[in-house]
Amino acid sequence: MERTMSAQGTRQTITRQWELLKQLPSRGPGITCSELTQRLKDDGFDVSKRTVERDLGELSCLFPIQCNDKSKPFGWYWQRDASADLPGLSLAEAMSLTLVEEALNPLLPQSVLQAVQPRFALARAKLNSLGDDQKLLNWSKKVAHVPTALPQLPPHIDEQVLNQVQLALLHEHCLQVLYHGMGQDTGKAMRLHPLGLVQRGTVTYLIARVEGYGDVRMFALQRMSSAEIVEVACEPPKGFDLQTYLAQGAFQFGSGKTLQLRVNLHCNDIVRLLRESPLSRDQALEPQEAQTQLTATVNDSWQLRWWLLSLGELVEVLAPTYLREDIAMRVRQAALHYEN
Repeated sequence: MERTMSAQGTRQTITRQWELLKQLPSRGPGITCSELTQRLKDDGFDVSKRTVERDLGELSCLFPIQCNDKSKPFGWYWQRDASADLPGLSLAEAMSLTLVEEALNPLLPQSVLQAVQPRFALARAKLNSLGDDQKLLNWSKKVAHVPTALPQLPPHIDEQVLNQVQLALLHEHCLQVLYHGMGQDTGKAMRLHPLGLVQRGTVTYLIARVEGYGDVRMFALQRMSSAEIVEVACEPPKGFDLQTYLAQGAFQFGSGKTLQLRVNLHCNDIVRLLRESPLSRDQALEPQEAQTQLTATVNDSWQLRWWLLSLGELVEVLAPTYLREDIAMRVRQAALHYEN
């Protein structure tokens, strides 16, 4: 037990001193012990100025670092022509890599992932080597990302399909795929011109143009049973930009047009949420006698309809008329399921 605690203490000391070396500038006048102490504390080390001073004294016997003692406060730095490029990761880098690794897996090409995999492994090893008293280690236990929609397990994506899609996108080549649309048991062969890869919730989509057509479409990767790179250059639609495409509401699954929404809200909690996080920049909330009227310019989309239907009796659509009639019809149809 004592040997384990001693080994753990040694690892913590080495890690702390390594971080200390990485903080030193490459030239004078250097950085003070007080500044170094604060930086280490910011990285989660429980350390005093006296400990930092002692560490620097020990490290100066092993590394080409020196103290500028010509004027106070004294500053520490690397000697001229000394290499200040230390291998390894800082604690902040290690923590960041472990937090983003899972999110990056479906978005980065395998060749890129293979190149950074040693960094991910190094990050995990660095965090695993530290003691339980390292405060930064607990950061991942104190932060989380929770989806606003009903949680779902991610669909299975064939690894070969994902690899081919990523490589085609990276090298701007076409793809020959077998795609199974919604409700289709038999796959349809098509040649795609890849334009982008987008993660929406648990689903990864390829944005692409189909050979022979000019419009841009979305293809869920889990519905591709095969994909093979074709050594033909991808031809994107003229002026296509992925960020503009997304900003226009593509992933709200609609017509791409906007509408002037006007609804009555019958729940103060919903009103408060919309006041804190508006639907649009021009959103207006007008309190009335028994409800609050909301107006906003929004995308005409299935996403809007799903949101309105999810509010049930807490919302009444006033305008536009076609949207009011559509929501009313769906509510009546839903009510029929509960009559018997």
